[in-house]
Amino acid sequence: MNNKKILLTGFEPFLGEPINPSQILLENIKRDLTFNDQVHTLLLPVSFAKAPRLVAAAMAMQTYDVVLMLGQAGGRKNICLERVGLNWNETERPDEDGSTPVRGSISPEAPAALFTAAPVEQWMQLLKEHQIPVEISLSAGGYVCNNVYFKTLQVLGSSPGTVACFIHVPYLPEQAEGKAERPASMELETMLKAVKTILRSILEGP
Repeated sequence: MNNKKILLTGFEPFLGEPINPSQILLENIKRDLTFNDQVHTLLLPVSFAKAPRLVAAAMAMQTYDVVLMLGQAGGRKNICLERVGLNWNETERPDEDGSTPVRGSISPEAPAALFTAAPVEQWMQLLKEHQIPVEISLSAGGYVCNNVYFKTLQVLGSSPGTVACFIHVPYLPEQAEGKAERPASMELETMLKAVKTILRSILEGP
């Protein structure tokens, strides 16, 4: 492996869920000694105000080659590599601070959307080769995930050497079992394989 540094983030549980798969993935990666000190982990609160500030602070303290952000997207069936951060908040659900943003632009003076420079097509093909259900998504939603993604891409506008990508993961099976409609879910082992595959690709690549 080379000397690249990766910031890997995940979220705490939210909207009444007892667990968040992104947090569990983060904890598993943190315990994996094969990544040594090259992958730094950061657990974020589901907060429009706090989450982007924490990511920006971590990036100010350390230069990272890649910022990889994980989040839960209940109802999706695949690993979703998010190509776009939208300059838009739109949700009726408050965050864990009880705050619901006004529908509208995150940053009125900024572009309507910011695109990741991460090699999402390459990552998608790599995961498919490992028989992992994956797709490239064009919407990270209108909630905290998209908000922190867009703001992180904004920060990276002045750091051309760093790329960021948000990755949404489905519910875990135990989360889906407790819901009447039984939404799609994915085993933790499959999610973890996906994240580790991408991390290794970054660290072993040019």
